[in-house]
Amino acid sequence: MTREERIEKAEAAGVEAILRDDICARSAMAGLRAAFPDMIPEEMVTACLSLAGGTGSASGSCGAYCAGLMAVGLKYNSTIAEELADPAHQKRGMDKFMEYRDRFLARWGTVLCPKIHAQLFGKEYNLADDADHTAFLAMPGHTEKCATVVASAVRMACEMILPEEDK
Repeated sequence: MTREERIEKAEAAGVEAILRDDICARSAMAGLRAAFPDMIPEEMVTACLSLAGGTGSASGSCGAYCAGLMAVGLKYNSTIAEELADPAHQKRGMDKFMEYRDRFLARWGTVLCPKIHAQLFGKEYNLADDADHTAFLAMPGHTEKCATVVASAVRMACEMILPEEDK
């Protein structure tokens, strides 16, 4: 499978998951797991439910962004033992997560769920507010539009992870 085929497989799996489940973070991680089953355990997909709706439905950082960030971290972050032995090890992971952040910001202009909502729907939704959350979930097409964010987060993470694997 080529690099681009792996990326497309991951995107398709992420989009399929969000269209089925309407859970951005878990869907993004499921897509990433489809491309990297040896790196991303199923437990990571399960844990990502907690990141949905702007991390814990708190309207913070986008769940799809957070899932991609975690996958990049799995690939590039050092262990605590490695950092204790040589504090310079931490810089590699930090450089990579800041690169991922910058790529996401270049595409969406923000990492915040409500600000992305404003771009997609013309209105910010506060998912910590019950009425806003209910209105968001009832809005026709919200899942399809959020799927575009999942697909881009998955693609960005894959593009960062795959160059190292291809060497």
